[in-house]
Amino acid sequence: FRSPLFNRAVQGVYELGSTFKVFAAAQALELGLANPDTLYATKGPLTWGRYRIRDFHDYGPELSVTDIIVKSSNIGTARIAMQLTGARQKPFLGSLGLLEATPIELSEAPSGRPLLPERWSEISTMTISYGHGLSTSPVHLAAAYASVLNGGTRVKPTLLRRDTPQQGDRVVSKKTSKAMGSILRQVVSRGTASQGDVEGYAVGGKTGTADKPKPRGGYYKDKVIATFASVFPAHDPKYVLIVTLDEPTETS
Repeated sequence: FRSPLFNRAVQGVYELGSTFKVFAAAQALELGLANPDTLYATKGPLTWGRYRIRDFHDYGPELSVTDIIVKSSNIGTARIAMQLTGARQKPFLGSLGLLEATPIELSEAPSGRPLLPERWSEISTMTISYGHGLSTSPVHLAAAYASVLNGGTRVKPTLLRRDTPQQGDRVVSKKTSKAMGSILRQVVSRGTASQGDVEGYAVGGKTGTADKPKPRGGYYKDKVIATFASVFPAHDPKYVLIVTLDEPTETS
């Protein structure tokens, strides 16, 4: 959308790709289904009906939850999602504010309503876990990351200055929040987001790439939306930063 009046951060809803994997891992830890070292099969492709879920690289027969996020395995994340089930995934994402327009104090905010699947099927549960099939705005993503990583309490985005931190509903435990901070730090220190490792800031984050949808349905083969969702310092997050690039091109 090219209009200079269109607020991409609030109104623009996009499939934000692998940045969503953090939520699947966090919920699995929170429910006690896994810990950071739990292994999941990553041999591909993962077949579900006529669908084939693949990874960008062959990561071998299995990965831990930590390395599923560090290496960004679609197959591993989908297997976590199969354990979660849609009946638990959907309300968890709802608790993070990812299923409704943000309450931020801007007149355009109500139009930035997430795009949800018509039917939250098992394949939807799997693809949503790695950021495909559910479109949200960058502000949604920022608030959700803040909620998971601030110690585990819901953050609602606002432009109003507060003298004290928000005391939102608990979405994950402090233990889960701390574990996810450690995992995201490893994504930057030894994983897919190594270029985000700024000395002295202890950045934690997650990269994400999704095919860009066509206005009349389907996806472009050569156009993507690239996102980096980050927090810092990862061991005690104070800031969240979301960078989304529409149709980025590599230049030397």
